[in-house]
Amino acid sequence: MRRLFFFLFLLLACLGAAAQSPQQSATPNLAGKVELVEGDVTVYDKAKKPRKVAVGDTIHEGEGIVTGKDGELHLNMEDGGFIAVRPNTKMRIVAYQAQGDEGDKGVFSLLQGTFRSVTGWIGKFNPRSYQVRTPTATIGVRGTDHEPLVIPQGSPEGEPGSYDKVNAGATTIQTKHGSIDVKPNQAGFAPLKGRPVPRVLPQVPQFFKATRHEAIIAARHDVIHKAIDQRRDERRKVFQEKKSQLEKQKAERQKVQQERGKQWQDNRQKRQPEQGLHQREDREKRQAGAEERRKRIEDRREMRQPERDGRNRDRPQHNVDREHGPRGGGRGRD
Repeated sequence: MRRLFFFLFLLLACLGAAAQSPQQSATPNLAGKVELVEGDVTVYDKAKKPRKVAVGDTIHEGEGIVTGKDGELHLNMEDGGFIAVRPNTKMRIVAYQAQGDEGDKGVFSLLQGTFRSVTGWIGKFNPRSYQVRTPTATIGVRGTDHEPLVIPQGSPEGEPGSYDKVNAGATTIQTKHGSIDVKPNQAGFAPLKGRPVPRVLPQVPQFFKATRHEAIIAARHDVIHKAIDQRRDERRKVFQEKKSQLEKQKAERQKVQQERGKQWQDNRQKRQPEQGLHQREDREKRQAGAEERRKRIEDRREMRQPERDGRNRDRPQHNVDREHGPRGGGRGRD
């Protein structure tokens, strides 16, 4: 029983410490910062709550981006990459982590429209963890500058489906019917309807339209890829230091809890002789009280006994004369 109380105390103490410590999982990972915003741009958080953004604002994992016909949004991504969201686009950052290790990932969902992505160190060092998911395909990369594009059903822009144009590097368009590799200055296509294997188009479609910031975006590829190794190393060092600090804090909390638990157990052991003495004294008091009540009851009985005996002597005796025969209306003897 004492051991059970001890472990229960430790459990409650640890839960209290966890409630007081910062919960990192409650804060979504930072994905990027706004570098440029023009026209109609709305960002939606995980609860689908909309907000407007300005230069310097942050975009997090799980958030969606919707642009109007004149909207454009540029993001400096945490892995050193860059994304330019074009007009009439609906997309979401499904999952994102950029700590400079093998757990880094970038997963994007594109429902409509297009964006241009110059991938950072995730595309270079963790290419299998970088994906663009569309209604008909999954697009993977190999150190790439590319432009995924989705035309929805009923759009006059072109045949419905998923496209991807490659400016540098290479991409792979994968569906359940097959896959293709797309090289620089090519565009691949996975149709919305039917069961065909994705294919490389004979030429880049006209609906891949450049914006007025295209020259600036195109120049980012060389700048980004010259710096991503150093930025990744710096990021890894920062997170390793944070991890070490968290582990140190955790060890200190555990030490404090262990000391509290030991102190509680020592105090309990010290109190046990005193508690045992109090329990014996309580038992003796209860026994003495019970003995005293029993003695009072017996004394009252002895005091009342002569009175009962006297009443019994004064009570008349009713003897039945059996020789006179039965009483009542019976007949006499013959």
